Amino acid sequence: MLKKKVLNFVKINKYKRFSLIVFMLILMKTQVFAFRGDSSAVVFQNRFAENLLKANDLCLPADSFFLYGKIKTAELADPAEFYARLNVPVFKNYSLTSAGYLQIYNNLPQNQKQTLIRLFAYYEEMTEKELRKNGLPVELKFLAPALSGLNCTATGNQKKAGIWQLTHFQAFINGLQVTQLVDERLNPQLATKAFVAEIKKNYPLFKTPEMAVLAYFHGNTKIRNALEFLGDSADFNHILSVLPAETSQLIAAFQASAIFFSENKLRKTVNPLAKRITPDTVFVDKQLHFKQITDVLMIPVNQLAVLNPQFRFQIVPGNIKESKLALPSGKRDDFILWQDSIYKVTDSTLFAIVTPRIEYPPAPGRQYAGEPVKNLEIEGKTKIRYTLKSGDVLGVIAEEFDVSVEDLMYWNNIRNERKIQAGKSIDIFVDKELVADYKSADNKPSAKNQVKKENPVAELQKKSSPAIFTELKDGKKVEHVVKSGESPFVIAKKYPGVNPDDILLWNNISDARKIQIGQTLVIYLKN
Repeated sequence: MLKKKVLNFVKINKYKRFSLIVFMLILMKTQVFAFRGDSSAVVFQNRFAENLLKANDLCLPADSFFLYGKIKTAELADPAEFYARLNVPVFKNYSLTSAGYLQIYNNLPQNQKQTLIRLFAYYEEMTEKELRKNGLPVELKFLAPALSGLNCTATGNQKKAGIWQLTHFQAFINGLQVTQLVDERLNPQLATKAFVAEIKKNYPLFKTPEMAVLAYFHGNTKIRNALEFLGDSADFNHILSVLPAETSQLIAAFQASAIFFSENKLRKTVNPLAKRITPDTVFVDKQLHFKQITDVLMIPVNQLAVLNPQFRFQIVPGNIKESKLALPSGKRDDFILWQDSIYKVTDSTLFAIVTPRIEYPPAPGRQYAGEPVKNLEIEGKTKIRYTLKSGDVLGVIAEEFDVSVEDLMYWNNIRNERKIQAGKSIDIFVDKELVADYKSADNKPSAKNQVKKENPVAELQKKSSPAIFTELKDGKKVEHVVKSGESPFVIAKKYPGVNPDDILLWNNISDARKIQIGQTLVIYLKN
């Protein structure tokens, strides 16, 4: 009976996939672009709808336990009234703009809606347990669908990833591995622990769950500067006015998620004493590809991928670091028995990682170093001009525009990235739908040329973070010159009582990856 239900569930997903894709494309065209006046809203809602679609195919738990139960579904027309009745202690007093996101949920095909409800129920138990253990509101569980649509492979701006959209730095300081082959942010269990740890750290700093969430989303430095600039008496809507527009979209998506998953529930019908299926685990000390396991043990590659989403290319780098591999329940002994055969099934092409890159035509008409590549067109991309400012480096510009340094050098015939000059302009090819957002970056002032003081956002950017730490004036101030291989985490370990967030805050650094070798950082030591 169990086998039949699982097969039927898989069958439905297989034959409904095409119609589901068509539906989501129509949905995205008719609903998502309702926010034409705000490009950040368009981008956020497009990403939200896309993640809902992908979660169905990529992140189904390899545990049949979550399938069983009766699903209660309902469509809601008045989100404001329902959210008020929920009495959610997060974003309680914020004026609702969640109707668009709730409509996306309501318009999902029935099978897609049911799968999403089951998926949320699967993660809900794990998330609530972690939140309760750390004394945090369990309602924060609704943030994962808002951030990622429960797509465990979701990526966002600033290189965020996973169902909780952790940054590389957030993952690093919480002990998660992020490399070319392994990204533990994609593992929902590991990512949930890191998310809860970050919120718990923010909670005493910002006093309310709303501000703790915003600090998680934007970074402590940006929120602390906002509070310092506006004053402690500033209301929540005033704070939002100096934060990026996507903040309001996150809140709207959160409210819609709380409404949807509170009204649409999975009621388990399994024996309450029954235990969930726990995957087997083995430790791998050799390089291994999922297909090698499939060829010997006949475990489908997609099942291994669901159990081990952190292995980005289906490669387990056990030769670099002993790695923990999850297997379907009951397969551990088989793996140990047949491991010699598994490792012998090898093919060099399995380990050839192909990184998608833009294939450029021969550079036409270049005459001298620094002259842009003439007449170059890239399908799906739009060329914009960016004026170099004092202190600009190609690595930071590449991150800002989500391109590679190599691309920037090719597009502009730059042979030595150290010789770029402030005041000169370079060509950058960006996604067409994001042109407006990226063009605005060209108008950002350099550190030496801030815009007029009457602009509150610009004035906020102008304020210095160290002023927040007036209580440390009696302490010892030291200067640290960044050396090769040093991160805020590594630097903090050298100074007792200092943590990485302090270093970022004292030096007005919003992104830890932008710390440069040779840069001088200010550090305050308590007496």
